[in-house]
Amino acid sequence: MELIFKQHIKDPQLFFKLLPKSWQNGIVPYWQSYAEKAEIYTLEENGSIVAGGVIFKGLSEDVKDFKDEAKHWLNLGYFYIGYVWVVKSKRGQNLGSQWIKELINYHPQTNFWLTIEEEKLKNFYLKNGFRLIKKLQKANTTEWVLVYENK
Repeated sequence: MELIFKQHIKDPQLFFKLLPKSWQNGIVPYWQSYAEKAEIYTLEENGSIVAGGVIFKGLSEDVKDFKDEAKHWLNLGYFYIGYVWVVKSKRGQNLGSQWIKELINYHPQTNFWLTIEEEKLKNFYLKNGFRLIKKLQKANTTEWVLVYENK
């Protein structure tokens, strides 16, 4: 299986249509306003996207509940990782870890941060070199902040 990591420029809908509907609702309506501050990176196998995610260099809609936290990391020059997804039929093949590894290699001087809503995802990111920074709580929303520092 030969995987190709690349910045996905031509048609973002090819990636977005793989995402759950709730994620699509959080990114598709805003995508035009993200043009200067977001990039999609994918892993492809035989010309088909099998994994991917979006990197933000500015505020995105999905961090609206924690804008102060987002501004803190963005002001430090960290890129925000959002919407990481592996096609269901390809899960369990370490594609998410491969995507992160490729992203870090592609941006060797960049630090990254992200938030997760599902606590069970912590172990995935910890095994991929992220550090748990804190737990955030606002109304009925709980998220965990993790960072990756490229050395």
